[in-house]
Amino acid sequence: MKREEMLRRLERGDDPLDLSIQKWQDIVDCLQKIRSVREFDEDLERGGDNCALCETFPDCTGCPVYEKTGCTDCAKTEYYRFRLAWRRADLWTMRDAAEKELNFLRNLQHELIYGSPKVCGENLAKNEKGEK
Repeated sequence: MKREEMLRRLERGDDPLDLSIQKWQDIVDCLQKIRSVREFDEDLERGGDNCALCETFPDCTGCPVYEKTGCTDCAKTEYYRFRLAWRRADLWTMRDAAEKELNFLRNLQHELIYGSPKVCGENLAKNEKGEK
């Protein structure tokens, strides 16, 4: 999602976390289609300039990512790993970090709605056995 669309959708009242999830889904989709970092659509990722959460919570106060991690500027998420991989032209790591960032945001949304993180994969198998 590019900045203009994000601003338009925020203005009409769309949820900032939903918009951030859509942005990262767009990034993941783009990365799956390209063969070189040079093909990446840079307008999809402009840091805080096209992040609905940053637009809504400019100093991070009240941002659900900040509330979850306790860190400003999306530290302790895959965001910085993504940016570093981009600078290094490492497409594989960009893909991996973008998918993990998207999953982090989806899990955060689930936790905010349902009060607990999603249980999946290995954790699901443990829960079925009654393990913690």
